[in-house]
Amino acid sequence: MKLMGHRGSRDRAPENTMRSFKALLESKVRVVEFDIHQCADGVWVVHHDDTLDRTTTSTGPVAIKSWEELSQVRTKEDDKLPKLEDVLQLYKDSTMELQIEVKSPGNFSKLGELLKQQFDISRVTVISFNHNWLHEFKTTNPEIKTTCLLFGLPMNPVEIVRAAKADGISLSVNWIDESVVKKCHTQNLTVTAWNANDIEVFKKMKALGVDFLGTDTPFTAMEWG
Repeated sequence: MKLMGHRGSRDRAPENTMRSFKALLESKVRVVEFDIHQCADGVWVVHHDDTLDRTTTSTGPVAIKSWEELSQVRTKEDDKLPKLEDVLQLYKDSTMELQIEVKSPGNFSKLGELLKQQFDISRVTVISFNHNWLHEFKTTNPEIKTTCLLFGLPMNPVEIVRAAKADGISLSVNWIDESVVKKCHTQNLTVTAWNANDIEVFKKMKALGVDFLGTDTPFTAMEWG
């Protein structure tokens, strides 16, 4: 089981910031999850919400802003918003694996080209709750792994993943059980769980045999074994 820093290392720095991503390098966690939106002029920006309101001192939808505008935005802790390229460059020479959550529609063909040009794609998985986007991405980038995010406990996880041409499924720790793990592993599909922020949940997920386990507290989670 591989531990994954959810939006970086939120027990060291604000989510989805370069400080958070850099701090994760100081831990033994070797998988990072973060979120991207495509802004108005085609740049992929690292940010979770559809709007800037919750985490920054600005307001409004990310999608209608240009990168020039977004480059001036600051989080409430005075961090800049990173571009996808910034995070790729940070981790390029490390062993870090990336799970990149697509949060908006965009040019998925060019997204794949960017990833292939600037990173080792064997260490990249593109994930999304929108399985249509995953299907579109996979159609033009078959060599890049994808994972279907999903709320709830599906009766047919393999069928869901296959329909999206994906390579795995990602579920809340509140929904994963032995059956879904077994069904996926029998078909060589990966199972990701999010997010284990206490030792009891960590141990439960480890016993179930999930492949990746997200956490908001990666530095603490590394001590759980």
